[in-house]
Amino acid sequence: MSVVTGQQPRRRVSVGGLRGVLAVRDGGWVVSNASEVAVLEALRGGDGSALGRLRALAAALNEGVAAPKDLRRLNRWLSEIAASQELWRVKVPAELCAAVASVCVCVDDERLWRWLGFVLPVRLDGCLVDGFLPAPGAESWSVPQHHWPWSFDRDAHWITELPAVFWDRLDAHRDERLRAVAAASDPTSRPKVLARLACAHRVTEVADLVASHPRTPTRTLRHLVRYPGCSRAELRAAQNRAATKGLLEGLSRSHGWQTRYAVADHPNAPKRALRRLGGDEFAVVRCAVARAPNTPASTLEALAADDEVWVRANAASNEHLPQKPLQMLVEDRYRTVRAQAVANGALCVELAAECVGDRAQGVRAAVAARPVGPDVLDVLSTDPKWTVRLAVACNSNTRPGVLEMLAGDGCDEVRAAVAGHRDTPAGTLEKLAGDDCWWVRGSLASNPSTPTETLWTLTGDEDLYVKETAAENAAMAPERLQALAVHRDWELRAAAALNPAMPQELLATLAGDDESDVRRCVCHNNNVPAAVLDALGSDPDYWVRAEAAAAHRLAKGPAARP
Repeated sequence: MSVVTGQQPRRRVSVGGLRGVLAVRDGGWVVSNASEVAVLEALRGGDGSALGRLRALAAALNEGVAAPKDLRRLNRWLSEIAASQELWRVKVPAELCAAVASVCVCVDDERLWRWLGFVLPVRLDGCLVDGFLPAPGAESWSVPQHHWPWSFDRDAHWITELPAVFWDRLDAHRDERLRAVAAASDPTSRPKVLARLACAHRVTEVADLVASHPRTPTRTLRHLVRYPGCSRAELRAAQNRAATKGLLEGLSRSHGWQTRYAVADHPNAPKRALRRLGGDEFAVVRCAVARAPNTPASTLEALAADDEVWVRANAASNEHLPQKPLQMLVEDRYRTVRAQAVANGALCVELAAECVGDRAQGVRAAVAARPVGPDVLDVLSTDPKWTVRLAVACNSNTRPGVLEMLAGDGCDEVRAAVAGHRDTPAGTLEKLAGDDCWWVRGSLASNPSTPTETLWTLTGDEDLYVKETAAENAAMAPERLQALAVHRDWELRAAAALNPAMPQELLATLAGDDESDVRRCVCHNNNVPAAVLDALGSDPDYWVRAEAAAAHRLAKGPAARP
């Protein structure tokens, strides 16, 4: 029990229509008017849930999961969960998820348990290849399609901030379904436990989680996908990054086209399955096969002659496509296919240069983006279409004289590309510092070839993006970095904390900045000392702790990731 001190040792919280009071007593938080709440609830015919939530809030404070200043926000989200009919719509802030979960596991409220079962599977998000289903969870099947991309981008650091007592309470929870969801979404669950869960919960969300789990035995997955009514588990198994080639081979014969698509899009898809799916009746499946890096050359050659234009376009983008069909696609009647073929790095540069006069601007832009000769780029630099001139301005083979000419282009995008080009003459770069478009100045601020004094001038730009980008530029002089580290503008201090040239001693200073965003930016700097990261791992701000933990995982490499 943690000791809580402060000027206001009492907090009023409205729970279930009743006003409860939490107070500090004997070094911990307690419900100071428990008897009053119980009497009022009895008069209203209540079941004690309000009193239970008050006690759970006090426990969250005592365990250090929540802060007194967050009580009002915490209770608000608990009330929203308890009243919601669609739990996936309740977007609890990540910094409060641990506190909300701690209360949910203590309260006798089925809706709060359902929410807990919905968010715990965030631990398995990284185990799936993106596909037709959202990330795993108790409510994920009912989430509308336009919300699906969000579900693979959920923050999971709050899981690590849950105290040990939370997991003890979860293991002893009286709701069997919640216990099963917790076990099935635990990355450390043993294969035997997952196999047992698959047998006991074939048609529930638990089957969805077992099929998504990287430690589920292949034999269990085979039995699970064959069970009637488990088409969702079948699709999950096809999305599972740990799926074996043998399992994917079997799933490639599925009656569901979504499952066949997931197999074709899987990085471990076997060549035999890809060869079969290359003749699939659904064009979207053939498109996935056409862009897969493991697709056999003979299958790619057949797909290059497919009747569907998007299948041919995907085949044209595949660098493993043989030269003969690739050259054939350069002359395809559809510009989308020709543009993909010209952009393919496997196509000979000389053949790509021959398309300089193509009628489609997308094809000419693809030529301008290839490492063609300066003479070809000189011709394309006067193209009437700005997308072609933009590609020329981005090409590393473009002559400095052409870049100087394009610096006066009427298109902002073209001038911005010139401002960001390493070979643009210094005099031209200095002139672009006075451009009317913030986008051009921002591109100039990110150019490592921009003169130091020009960069320092841009740190005083009227546009915030330009100022921050200039402060992040590694070409900034050391004495200027020292000035930025103590600048009165916290946005500039935050941007300077991201600068890869920032000395470690200055990063240590910035790690103690009063602004949490500055400390977060320190975590993103690859030059930050390990000791500083360790200190930021216990920062008072949740997002700083989350960024520090992510930086630690990145430094240790993929093997250390959960």
